[in-house]
Amino acid sequence: MRQVLLVEDSTMFGRLAKRTIEREFGIEVYWAKNYAATAELLKMAKGNFAMALIDFNLPDAPNGEVIDLVVGEGISSLVFTANMDEEVRSQVWKKKVADYIIKEDPNSMDYVVAAMRQLERNQRCLVLIVDESSDFRNGISELLYIQQFRVVNASDGTTALELLEKYPEIELVITDFNLPGLDGCKLCQKIRAKFKYDKLAIIGFSSAEDQNLGARFIKSGANDYIIKQTFLVEEFYSRVNRSLETVHLIKQIRERSIRDVLTGLHNRRHFFDAGAEMFRQCREAGKGISCTMIDIDFFKKVNDTHGHDIGDVVIKKIAEILEDTANKKEIVARIGGEEFCILTPDASRNNCYTRLEMLRRLIETTPAAQLADDASLFVTCSIGCCTAATENLDALLKIADEKLYVAKESGRNRVEIC
Repeated sequence: MRQVLLVEDSTMFGRLAKRTIEREFGIEVYWAKNYAATAELLKMAKGNFAMALIDFNLPDAPNGEVIDLVVGEGISSLVFTANMDEEVRSQVWKKKVADYIIKEDPNSMDYVVAAMRQLERNQRCLVLIVDESSDFRNGISELLYIQQFRVVNASDGTTALELLEKYPEIELVITDFNLPGLDGCKLCQKIRAKFKYDKLAIIGFSSAEDQNLGARFIKSGANDYIIKQTFLVEEFYSRVNRSLETVHLIKQIRERSIRDVLTGLHNRRHFFDAGAEMFRQCREAGKGISCTMIDIDFFKKVNDTHGHDIGDVVIKKIAEILEDTANKKEIVARIGGEEFCILTPDASRNNCYTRLEMLRRLIETTPAAQLADDASLFVTCSIGCCTAATENLDALLKIADEKLYVAKESGRNRVEIC
């Protein structure tokens, strides 16, 4: 995050805000106490402000004039206010701010930090808007830009599906029902056939004239719906953020279910689920696939001599080495106590052997743990690998395991491959 602009005439509140933001984000906060000082800072900054926190009421700008000044520079802004009656609230949202914070709320600074983190996350989030009306698409895009989202647009369902293929990182689809060719509910169904709830969220816009359309959207796979003719900006932002939060929470739960608690590597369950799919894809494409089994030598002796805490440190260090040396296409998993497995697509025997020998030497020369007397503990690993064509993943794993056994029986700290 670049620098933050703080506009606040209260010395006490300003100090609190500046100290909190600088501590939480490790960035510099520039503080102006009135409209004139803000204008000077904006001239000096030359576009370096990523975000602003602005007091609605200043001595020389009592009606939020400073907000117009800052937002006019294209800076996403959060507004402080002591008064939030309906008139002030309407004024604030008309000024195209990202959010507002009530000063008297004892949790106001926690809200500021959370809102700033949300805006940071939004910069990495791509949203697809699907609507036949270019005016409506532009209006929704502007609201999303204020919250620092990235946006792509489509005027019909077919184009929307093409964009989802082109940009798989899309996390939110906002779609109207009335689309040429493919209506919004059918579009939801097609999206959900490929993208589950941990991949992206969908918000449907329904018409006030059809009270059943919202329910149809939900049953077709949408996370939420909004009545197009009457929605408020604050409501829109809340529904967008809630839908994305649901995606992220489901993603976190799923990620934790497939990760080993100690090492963070993929667990045995994921290895077999994702590995079977990788095996199928490689065989259908006529490409090779290798399975590598890695076992820490004399690990029981490590636990017996130094204790299980040191044993855990050793396991985590080996896992770290495996993860650091893996490529993005590989599956690296901890499948047993001190056993690890790597599946490598499009692998050849010679390339695998060369790489595994380098891995074996890296492990034996890297300190695996620091002992109480500051001595370094080193360990070795035995490695078995199969690159041969087999009928299924289980057969591939079985041969790799047999090669691992040969490596151990042949003196350990060696690579055996077929």
